[in-house]
Amino acid sequence: MGLGVLLSYLLVYYLFFYCKCMEGYKTLSKEEDLELEEQLKRLNKPTVKSITTKHGDIYDCVDFYKQPAFDHPLLKNHNFHPEMKPTSTPRRVSPKKKCRIPKLDYKPVRIGLEGGGCPLGTVPIRRTVKDELITAKFHSEMHASKVNPLDVPGFPGVHYCFASSQAAIDYDGVGGTLSVWNLPVQAPQYTVGRIKLRNGDESMEVGWTVNPGLYGDTRTHLYIYTNASQSHCYNAQCGYVHLNPNVPVDSVIDPVSTYDGEIYSIDLSIYQDAATKDWFLKVFGINIGFWPHKIFTNLGNTATEAEWGGEVFSPPKIPSPPAGSGHLLLSHDADTSRDAISANSHIVVNNTIMDPPDGVLEIADDTDYAVFNEGDVGGNIHYLIFYGGLGGAT
Repeated sequence: MGLGVLLSYLLVYYLFFYCKCMEGYKTLSKEEDLELEEQLKRLNKPTVKSITTKHGDIYDCVDFYKQPAFDHPLLKNHNFHPEMKPTSTPRRVSPKKKCRIPKLDYKPVRIGLEGGGCPLGTVPIRRTVKDELITAKFHSEMHASKVNPLDVPGFPGVHYCFASSQAAIDYDGVGGTLSVWNLPVQAPQYTVGRIKLRNGDESMEVGWTVNPGLYGDTRTHLYIYTNASQSHCYNAQCGYVHLNPNVPVDSVIDPVSTYDGEIYSIDLSIYQDAATKDWFLKVFGINIGFWPHKIFTNLGNTATEAEWGGEVFSPPKIPSPPAGSGHLLLSHDADTSRDAISANSHIVVNNTIMDPPDGVLEIADDTDYAVFNEGDVGGNIHYLIFYGGLGGAT
């Protein structure tokens, strides 16, 4: 069988299973349909102002107190307000070292709404229709389970390439400066670059993603994912409280990096307020929202693992998409102008920003992907991690 015929066969196979899976999700009982209608009402709240982006996404500026987070049963009697700030900010104490590789010349991505964003006291919530809500539920459950709901034994849907710090300490935060890329992906595939905190089955993560099934386009988006006790979701649908009126958590990111060209990056961090135990999300050093500690069980206290790197998904028997910059990653010639990176990779312990401790694991589940931990290389890069791969795993 020729390669072209094989690829055509696989594409038909993939479309059949994706459509059958989504068909199953869209064949709703009366009770499920009513539940979705109620959820749509909770998501699409009365708006103060609406903003249509240049990409066609519509964001409604919703009163802070009416955002979806406060429909969470554990947040009914909250005392949060739009001016929420952490009681303290972690500080870095590690000494600067002379850089042992060339200085990294990366530029910040543009992120945020046009025209100044939403008015003060409101937050931007992406307008959602029923089909998008069904799709979001499908992708959320798929991401939580880490395998396609239609998967069969021996054909895992998710592949990884990330560095993991699992030392016996309390992780109060994680951060890194991620180069941002746009890779070829077809729904329901996705590819992400992210930082992540975990404690047992619970986790929270933030990063960039190309996920056409979730967003309805092939652009690169900011995203967060929450896996808390019995609830899990993308972005702002299950307990994450948004604060910033200008930067939505699912915003399109541009421009993106090009191989051997300009490198664009985004600075991300999650850290725990020492007094309240809530987890704050920072983008380029600005607090844009937080996860209340009370929506978690394990993560309500601390995290036990920190991660930096990539993850991809593809249905069974369909070659997986690329990760990172989408190119073959080799340890002897990893290059900050060609390969996906997490620079300034750090953890927070006792309100102090520090390098990950010794013993960071390099986890890649398939030879099509790789991760290399360079450690602290000094300069403006600090702790450097490479990750990525061509894809093609089945």
